[in-house]
Amino acid sequence: MLGRSLTFVTPYLPQVSVKLALSLIGVSVALALPWPAKMLVDHVVMDLPIGASPTPYPPYVAPLISLLEGLSPVGIVAAVIAISIVGIAVIGASSGARDSVQGELAEGMDTATRSENLANVSNSSVGGLLGLFEYRYQLKTTHGINHDLRGRLYDRLLAQPMVRYTDASIGDAVYRVMYDTPSISRVCYDILVTPLVALYSLAVILWTTQYSFSAVPSLVVVASLAGPLVLVMTLLMTGKARRRSIASRQAGAATTATVEEGMSNIAAVQALGASDRQIASFGKDSDDSFKRFRLFEILNLLAIALGGVMPFALAFYLFFEITDALIDERMAAGDYAVIYGFFFQFASNAGALGAMWFNLQNSVAGMKRVFDVLDSPVDGDTHGRETLPVAVSRVAVEQASFSYPDGTRALTDVGFEGRVGEMVALVGPTGAGKTTLAYLVPGFVKPEAGRVTLDGVDLNTLLVETVRKNVAFVFQEPVVFDDTVRANVALGNSQASETEIEAALASAGALEFAHALPEGLDTRLGQGGARLSVGQKQRLAIARGLLSEAPVLILDEPTAALDPETENALVNALRKDLRKRLLIVIAHRLSTIRSADRVVFVEDGRVVETGSHEELMAKPAGAYRRFVDLQLGSAA
Repeated sequence: MLGRSLTFVTPYLPQVSVKLALSLIGVSVALALPWPAKMLVDHVVMDLPIGASPTPYPPYVAPLISLLEGLSPVGIVAAVIAISIVGIAVIGASSGARDSVQGELAEGMDTATRSENLANVSNSSVGGLLGLFEYRYQLKTTHGINHDLRGRLYDRLLAQPMVRYTDASIGDAVYRVMYDTPSISRVCYDILVTPLVALYSLAVILWTTQYSFSAVPSLVVVASLAGPLVLVMTLLMTGKARRRSIASRQAGAATTATVEEGMSNIAAVQALGASDRQIASFGKDSDDSFKRFRLFEILNLLAIALGGVMPFALAFYLFFEITDALIDERMAAGDYAVIYGFFFQFASNAGALGAMWFNLQNSVAGMKRVFDVLDSPVDGDTHGRETLPVAVSRVAVEQASFSYPDGTRALTDVGFEGRVGEMVALVGPTGAGKTTLAYLVPGFVKPEAGRVTLDGVDLNTLLVETVRKNVAFVFQEPVVFDDTVRANVALGNSQASETEIEAALASAGALEFAHALPEGLDTRLGQGGARLSVGQKQRLAIARGLLSEAPVLILDEPTAALDPETENALVNALRKDLRKRLLIVIAHRLSTIRSADRVVFVEDGRVVETGSHEELMAKPAGAYRRFVDLQLGSAA
């Protein structure tokens, strides 16, 4: 899973390589920082001549030593001060100290807010100009990686079959896009940067310990054992950490889903006085989210404690070893600064290796949820690669059957056909399967038996883009985006002119109210079209469908929220639109049904009658006649 995660980072390998080089430079400078402190103690305070220390300086410090040769103690102090001034400007630290650059957003005790920091992760082991440049460079790279992965995941979610969202929560999808994708940041740096920098530091410190302090063998042994001990202690908890991280993310997603559901249905919540119940539901989910995160954080704190106990225990032991070496004159007084400076750098890097694997468990949990979506089937997976040379002129559903994933049978051996220039009405009682039958035409659902064809070509062999280009769908519940009237209408035809947009609005009976809005067609409609009535939303959605260039237009209950006058005007406009398209209408209102060239009557998931309104009404015992009689009573 980690290897697969890194494939998303491949386009950014040059930038990550620069980050790695900058980190190695910063660490190299930091490793040299303890030595000037030794020079001050040994050659200024203790007045030892250069080269008289019982512990030799390593080769990488030799250029600095050569600069100090022949200088008086005052001269050595002046030289070290000059070096420190340069160091403060370049790396933000004086000799014997370390500085760093990092930035974090405000965060709480939950996975979601901490994920925001992962989306902006950037740091440097040094400060100053070098640290600032490294920080800004890494931040830009992090943003690029996260932006690309979020875009890819969102694109995959939009391509999911519609039936996925009958069971899956929209809030969960939002959580995956916003809070699971940042896991890629830690995977990137913890695999490609952190181990290489840490191992480089450990190698330099081990080699320096053997080179300069070989007279004290116990120091070499302690330095060799510190890293593996810290790493092993954290490895023991990785499996449990991964499981608790997944549980924390699932609980966080449930909380997000509760908020999304409550706010999307705010009108119903307030109208029914269910605010207290909704608040209680949110409180329960939120409490569970924090509880599960705390369980994960306990492991994190335990790992930090174990990683800290070992270095401090070894440091306590080293104190006595170094004291004995000083008394025996196997070491100089200035070596204290070097050894403890190196030791804590060693412990820090060894801890970084252990924490890396521990933290990766949380990242793996996040990436697993990302991969669950990326690996799930989309509409395009069930389609072929064929295209149609011309716009569709005929649609046919042939002996199609369909059952939903839970086993519910929706359609059995249904069939109908329609051609451009016709209006086909799908009619039947509530729950008969009309909408599911209509869903077959654009491929929203796939028949388990039978087939759907466009101009005789099986829908499954066509590119999904070809199907969507030829079939447009206007849903019963009108969808309006928080955008302008113009943008909403032109959603499916971005190249439409102003004249075409206004013509579509006029045909749908929406032009008058659209112009009456405060800013006309440039008025933003609010979340879910909050500034419009239900009927206005429906007319706007119909205008969007009419503006579409698709030769097949499916309207689900287009006149349900319209008054008789507006309905009559719309039906007449739809009839005029038949010159260039096939119109499939799901309808209950007789005034709409009568205008159809063909009525397909659906009952219990089967097509029981097909014909014109007049033909079907001529059957006294027909199912359609009974349906009409129930609507009109004796007047029929």
